[in-house]
Amino acid sequence: MLAWIRSHWQNALRGFWLFPGLTALALAVLAVVLVELDRRGGAEGISHTFDGDASAARSILTTVGATVITVAGLAFSITVVTVQLVSSQFSPRTLRSFLADRPSQLIAGAFVGIFAYCLLVLRTVRDEGGRTAEFVPSLSVSVAIGLGLVGLVLLLVFIHRVTQVIKVENITGRVAAETLDAIESHYPDPFAEAGGPELAEVLAAWEASGPPRAVHPAQPGHVRAVEAGLLPKLDLPAGSRIHLAARAGDQVTTSTAVVRVWCTEPLDEGLLDDLRRLVTVERERDVAADPAFGIRQLTDVALRALSPGVNDPTTAITCIGYLQEALEQLAGRRFPDPVRRLEPGGILVAASTASFEELVREPFADLARFASGDARVVSALLDALAGIASAAGAAGAGRRVAAVLESAEEVAAPAFEDARTASDRGLVAAGLARVRESAGYSTMQGPDGTRRSGPAAASSTSSTGTA
Repeated sequence: MLAWIRSHWQNALRGFWLFPGLTALALAVLAVVLVELDRRGGAEGISHTFDGDASAARSILTTVGATVITVAGLAFSITVVTVQLVSSQFSPRTLRSFLADRPSQLIAGAFVGIFAYCLLVLRTVRDEGGRTAEFVPSLSVSVAIGLGLVGLVLLLVFIHRVTQVIKVENITGRVAAETLDAIESHYPDPFAEAGGPELAEVLAAWEASGPPRAVHPAQPGHVRAVEAGLLPKLDLPAGSRIHLAARAGDQVTTSTAVVRVWCTEPLDEGLLDDLRRLVTVERERDVAADPAFGIRQLTDVALRALSPGVNDPTTAITCIGYLQEALEQLAGRRFPDPVRRLEPGGILVAASTASFEELVREPFADLARFASGDARVVSALLDALAGIASAAGAAGAGRRVAAVLESAEEVAAPAFEDARTASDRGLVAAGLARVRESAGYSTMQGPDGTRRSGPAAASSTSSTGTA
């Protein structure tokens, strides 16, 4: 239940309705409060405020309301066009970050709120000659005039904000900042060698003991989060073995086994539902619960920039720089142990999680396929890998250094084949040499003119450390 609440709260915070709705509601409440103050001010109203009659007040409120709702329509049209542009130019997965821009949400809510304010005040204006005395809410009308001017200023601010938000530097910077915050939250501890047995060996032993009881999700979608920390609160039989087979970011169906249980006692439906709720499945992923999704977004923007239709290698290099920062942070962080024991009860829990090697290999392999013909982008990729190798080496993670070096070789191989000039081949060779140097390898010139690498003193760490 806690995971469900957290997931839906994140959806609300990043949606385009909560804060605009709260802003509009606040202005509606302001209208009610100010009208009540005007009523207490008597027939003459509050002094030093609007001094026109009911007809003038009605005209002003109508003009302000009509103008602001027209401006709101323009603002929402701009938003829709911008959403289409961001989706086609960068990546549809960056829309969630764009719509979460708080100033844009508040300005949109202000437009709707000013219109609601004018309507609520307008209904209280009465002419003389009716069954009741004339009533002109002077203070409320004066505030409406001020809000109308504020609305026009907000239109300029909104247009400026949108033009800034859709800049590729700001889109990628926002995604990178969210990714780094998620890394800090999910991987707070410095690197240390993982203890305990390997996940594959443990699962092989469990499967040899018999078939497990599989738990399937209630709906298809993407795994938003896996709440392994809730397992101690469940009434599991002693000696149970739990495999959290799904990990954040996986796409699952109702036939996917997201949790597998080996247990000597039968499990009731209530406990199975509790196990099912450990895995939150939503229609889209969220960076806050899944740092790998931020890495995926940056990779997608870079891939779109390298496509023939866009052909913007500078944007790709910008994304590569942010990928380097995220992976350098991960290179020096401890990943959770895949197998751990819960006490009391001696319950064993095996969790499938993304490894550092996967987080490095996947984005760089994808980018290498499209960037092999652009030596400048390949050089940026190799420079990023050199920085990541240095960060992993500084943390003493030798196996991670070896994985980075392997990725660098995979990036450089097609780039050498697709290089058009000797200068391009030189850029690629220099970049690969920097990665080898950062990984603790020395570059040597062979008798046939080719470059060969051999382990230097620092390479002795490549057999130590785990992801």
